[in-house]
Amino acid sequence: MKQTRRIFLQTSSAAIFSTTLVRPSLASNPGARWMGCRLVQGQHYASLFDGTGKVHINIPLPGRGHGIVATPGGRHALVMARRPGTFILVIDLDTGSVVHEITTSIDHHFYGHGCFSNDGHLLYTTQNDTGTGQGVIAVRDATDAFALITTFPSGGIGPHEIALMPDGLTLAVANGGIRTLPELGRTKLNLDTMSPSLTFINRETGKLLADHHLAADKHQLSIRHMSVGPSGIALALQYEGPKTDTMPLLALFNGQTLQLIETPASEARAMRNYAGSIAHDPSGEIVALACPRGNLISFWDATSGAALGRQTIVDACGVAPGNQPGEFVVTGGQLAAQSSPSSLTPTASFADTQWDNHLQRIA
Repeated sequence: MKQTRRIFLQTSSAAIFSTTLVRPSLASNPGARWMGCRLVQGQHYASLFDGTGKVHINIPLPGRGHGIVATPGGRHALVMARRPGTFILVIDLDTGSVVHEITTSIDHHFYGHGCFSNDGHLLYTTQNDTGTGQGVIAVRDATDAFALITTFPSGGIGPHEIALMPDGLTLAVANGGIRTLPELGRTKLNLDTMSPSLTFINRETGKLLADHHLAADKHQLSIRHMSVGPSGIALALQYEGPKTDTMPLLALFNGQTLQLIETPASEARAMRNYAGSIAHDPSGEIVALACPRGNLISFWDATSGAALGRQTIVDACGVAPGNQPGEFVVTGGQLAAQSSPSSLTPTASFADTQWDNHLQRIA
């Protein structure tokens, strides 16, 4: 399958890196696992590995995967198809087998992300209604083979990542603002009029509670990925405007306002207008922002937005919390350099692998 999000490494190996602001400790927690999607010799897989790089589960996928969400309690992991895919595989993490496949209706497709209610009974997925072009949230019953219960509007076009807020009742949705149609693949149809947003929705009623936008002159900064931490939400942005522009790619929401974080010009140029994924460290105090086109991971204070440094890692995109405060695990290509104040330690290599967008920590 053609890889269109970015040009993957044309090398015989890729690597898992532990990138940390403190001493790495991945191997010290044998129960920790991380799961990501990858391409190996033309076949797409979802792979579960530990801190030493040992692969415990390797599931073939019917197409390219994107986000992964674990069920509360961690017995199952759901692997979401990349937009505009129509499958979700439910994987039993004890047996390593696919126990169910979820598919969309003919007039919908997935956007690659989902989340569960705290009790694990309900699954919420971001979807596109191809007839209207509007984003929807689908609600499925996880206790009844993920049967579709209902849908409600996402509050925008192109809903991408979705997360349950700490109150257990509110859904946060990153609406990218970009309209697409399955028959046109990933062609973007409304770049001149796109209006990305961060919306908050009552998961029980579907009521739109709040709708936040960036400034009007930043309407081509697509809000795609997010991470919820104790101080608020960190958002990863992708700029769809002229390539000659240089834009910040991090926004923070502190519960009241959506703030675009000013970025040093040299840092913004290095990011190349594309942030692929984002995660908080285990303490919630540090955010890691992955920029695969810029071959780097940048680090930020989760509250103030202060830049903490960056590391150069070829094609780095998947990022997830590590074992200790300040620690992350990153999937990417060959190490190009390391930068202060953080360190970077390779922990494992994977032959003939091209890692995909996201990485999920599995407790």
